[in-house]
Amino acid sequence: MVNFTTSIPEMAMERLVTDQQKPVDVTDSAAMAGLRGFAESLGLPWTAWDRRDYHFLGACDASMLPVLPRMVTARLSLIYRPEVCDSTDDFLFCIVPVPAEVHPDAVLVGFALPSRTARPQFLLDAAREAGWGQARFDAWLDSLPVGSPGLIERLIRNVSRIHEMEHRDCVRNHEITSLLKRYDHACSELDLLHGLTRNLQVSYSPHDLAELCLHRLHVRNVAACQAIVLEDEMGQVHYLVEGNRLFDEFGLARLLSRFEHHDWKRPLIRNHVSQSLLGADFPGLESFVAAPICRDHHRQGWILSLNSLQDREFTVLEANLLSSIATILANHLRNLELFNENGDLLVSFVRSLVSTLDAKDPYTRGHSERVALIARRLGTELGLPEADLEDIYLSGLLHDIGKIGVDDRILRKPDQLTPDEFRQIQEHPIIGYQILSTLQNLKPVLPGVRSHHEAWNGTGYPDGLVGEQIPLIARIIAVADAFDAMGSDRPYRAGMAIQKLEQIFRQGAGSQWDPRIVEAYFSVRDDIQEIVKGYTPEQGNLLPAHLEPVAFTGAGRRRLLTEQSPR
Repeated sequence: MVNFTTSIPEMAMERLVTDQQKPVDVTDSAAMAGLRGFAESLGLPWTAWDRRDYHFLGACDASMLPVLPRMVTARLSLIYRPEVCDSTDDFLFCIVPVPAEVHPDAVLVGFALPSRTARPQFLLDAAREAGWGQARFDAWLDSLPVGSPGLIERLIRNVSRIHEMEHRDCVRNHEITSLLKRYDHACSELDLLHGLTRNLQVSYSPHDLAELCLHRLHVRNVAACQAIVLEDEMGQVHYLVEGNRLFDEFGLARLLSRFEHHDWKRPLIRNHVSQSLLGADFPGLESFVAAPICRDHHRQGWILSLNSLQDREFTVLEANLLSSIATILANHLRNLELFNENGDLLVSFVRSLVSTLDAKDPYTRGHSERVALIARRLGTELGLPEADLEDIYLSGLLHDIGKIGVDDRILRKPDQLTPDEFRQIQEHPIIGYQILSTLQNLKPVLPGVRSHHEAWNGTGYPDGLVGEQIPLIARIIAVADAFDAMGSDRPYRAGMAIQKLEQIFRQGAGSQWDPRIVEAYFSVRDDIQEIVKGYTPEQGNLLPAHLEPVAFTGAGRRRLLTEQSPR
């Protein structure tokens, strides 16, 4: 507590409000509302002042006299914590710095009387200059609170402590709100990224995954438009957009070319574009964030969000999300490339094995290829998915691979086989199964290799399986194998006529073969006969297009963006 012991004559009053210096009008401002809230907690009449230039900011009501003694005024810029100034003029000044978040330079000056009989001379002088009568002055003075300096000081200390706690609570609540928003944003991002990673199967084309990315981004309602540009292995550029399309792929290439010197190791963020030269060249563009889709230091496209919504700017949060999605797309492209390379190696390996078999038994050359094509057509008729058709095709190619382990003299014998020789031939499904079982990538074809000589009635080999105990892939290959075997010429007999062959199928349905597969044969008999007629071993690889390396479908403009934007 500061005690002013200066005599009354030395405390000449200084009017801070004159005709030349009017009070600052802050009555309608947010700062003044904060001042009022803080001051009213004190429960004292008050005036508010700017500590920098002593401007009068306001008062608790219009009846307050906007005056301060010179020595109190001099202390305003020095006080940074609440003080009670006990003057010798029988008056208490409670000077309280206002919290910076309410007003950065304001102080409150509260008035209190040490006793009811106190009549401060400087207030009487100020009232006379203001034109107040004695009665009005006495009534106003009687309305002021009375208290000791110690009591007022405790009041100020408690109010300040309460406001400090309220401020801390306010800051904490703001931080919690901010954290919750960031948490919601992070959950939204994780959900989006998780949804994308669940669709990274090699059966999902880059085009399909890009469309899914756009849709997931667009439903977050962060930007008016989402766009992805991808260059496929053939050099074609695909431009996908969801939302309000601002410009075509040429416009996008032109936009990105403006930033050829940007360090594309990090995404590009631009806000308030319409207020710049760039905005003049791209009408309608307000803001955007762009991230490159890169694989092995080679740019294969871009992902962009255009025109932020909800009256907000694009931030590093949106940029990081686009970078994550770009990484997912780039990795998917790389995985597809590796998968296709692996598939090519696998098919080459399979064909090498089949060629080895053909070299041992030239009379059946092309048999495995035809069985594979016929079995695949039967699988199509049965409505099986594409992945199963691939397994059927490979299993058809390899179904007789076990004959590699059979004596060449038996395979090439032009006469009827003896029972012992036939038993050796019957070993080939087991031999083929054993050869291929160590190869992880060929496990799906093993049931077809092992069980294609099982019979529906259980009289087949090697395991004597019955009915649906026989794997479906083996039942399909059994019909395809029988068709080609009966219809092909052999050293010891000519190929069977189609009428005879189909009569055997009808008689054997439900005993030798699955009746459903035989029915499928008759549904596509013309297609199968065309396959057999059109095939010659000299044609080489008849691998269906679906097993060739995965590529984009649809039209695209070759090397559009890569020629007009930096690499």
